[in-house]
Amino acid sequence: MYMQRILFILTVAVTLLLGVDKAYAQRDLPGQTGIQLTSGGVDHFLSWKSGGERHYFTSLAFTRTNRNRSYWLYGLDYQIKEYTYENKAIPKAQFTGELGYFIPVLSDKGRNVCFRIGLSALGGFETVNWGTCLLPDGAAVTNGDCFIYGGGLTAAFDVYLTDRIVFLLQVKERALFGTDTGNFHTQIGLGIRIIIN
Repeated sequence: MYMQRILFILTVAVTLLLGVDKAYAQRDLPGQTGIQLTSGGVDHFLSWKSGGERHYFTSLAFTRTNRNRSYWLYGLDYQIKEYTYENKAIPKAQFTGELGYFIPVLSDKGRNVCFRIGLSALGGFETVNWGTCLLPDGAAVTNGDCFIYGGGLTAAFDVYLTDRIVFLLQVKERALFGTDTGNFHTQIGLGIRIIIN
């Protein structure tokens, strides 16, 4: 129900903005830089199970626009997934750095809404149960802390609220290796980018 409301609001906003035919000269200029914050669900998409499992991510990134309206993204990401064992949630947390390149695929005349595809390189650190090997019942966690690496493919909608404030809707598929606790995770997130120059 929560996700349906967000998608409805996004659909209405996109519909209203697509009706605007004024061209904006201050969008996607070469050298423009921005700071963006994105947060959302991982795999279960904001679902909180009865066992108390959490599946979410938060990322902070810096963007720089190129001459062809593409942009580079430099980001830091925190992702957590919890798994239930004997009514206890066991966390798997990932801390990753991201270097991505995003290209515009489709946009309206005034660049109010832009659909982009991005490809990223990812690398970082993963910890299971915050490095604690033994559980309260004496069972052992066999997956230890490790370095992870891989990539991500992102589909992103940028909705310009003003020339300097951008609403973001992103779907990212992450493929990370070096871990034994699952290589592929899908993130769906909402965020905001503020153009700082």
